[in-house]
Amino acid sequence: MDTLGALESFVSAVQSGSLSGAARLRSMSQPAISQHITALESQFDTRLLIRGRSGVSMTQPGEVVYKYALLLLETQENLNTALETLADEAAGKVVVTANIAFSHYVMGQVITELAEQSPDLKVTLRADDRIMDLADENIDVALRTGSVGNSSGFVRKIGTMSIVHVATPKYLDAIGRPQTPDELINLDYIQYKSTDDQIATILLHGKETIQAPIKVGLTAQVPYLVFQALHGHLGYAKLPEFLVADAVKSGQLEVVLPDWEIPGKDLFVVFPSGGNHPPRVITLLHALMKRLDATKGVSLVASAKHMHFNP
Repeated sequence: MDTLGALESFVSAVQSGSLSGAARLRSMSQPAISQHITALESQFDTRLLIRGRSGVSMTQPGEVVYKYALLLLETQENLNTALETLADEAAGKVVVTANIAFSHYVMGQVITELAEQSPDLKVTLRADDRIMDLADENIDVALRTGSVGNSSGFVRKIGTMSIVHVATPKYLDAIGRPQTPDELINLDYIQYKSTDDQIATILLHGKETIQAPIKVGLTAQVPYLVFQALHGHLGYAKLPEFLVADAVKSGQLEVVLPDWEIPGKDLFVVFPSGGNHPPRVITLLHALMKRLDATKGVSLVASAKHMHFNP
């Protein structure tokens, strides 16, 4: 027997003054209410209600049961409320992955902010340029740029980031500033990994699109080495604008061929599935979108700005 359900029927009968009133309160049939009360009387081996033409009244044992039934039902309601509140809190562990550059220059700030705002939320960051299978590796959300790969998951585009070619003024003073895309071949290109541009790079000018030739000077396997080579005046590199905006503003770096644009890279978040996301994941996404929206060179789509992540 559902004892709590039967007690609720009993309380409803007492408070409404009749079995039919209890049936209306509980959206049940009158016979079902009667069965609940009969089951309670059998369980406690005593009569709880006196049934009459004018309704029902409690016996002395019924008054005792009524008193404790109210306490039990209130406890159950408090328990449900506590569990619902817990489910809405951003607590627990959330695992996120992003490429190395984003992890260092964006996710680090996001995690720091979350540590202050949601101390019960523990973020594990997997900084890796590999495109991992989220379900297999128990990852809650991935931030990816350019390509999402072939792994399974639910993909949402969140925006686009601007890309620029940069070099130090000292390097450009020594080699010469290219005036046309064809003159890029005279500069040494600092390549990020072997999957980056190798013989040409796409440039845009209005409606014109060309493949500008490049000459690889060296290949760096981690972003730090790209910056080290740049500031060592060893060539020019192609980087997200947000990574170099401060250095360009201060004059440490200079945009190469500023009249020509490089196609932007799309930004995506990827989830293991397309279902509703728990509060801990939504809290992380909210902090991430807030940070990206304030990042120079990143343009978010409207749905990302307004946190429309749950279908």
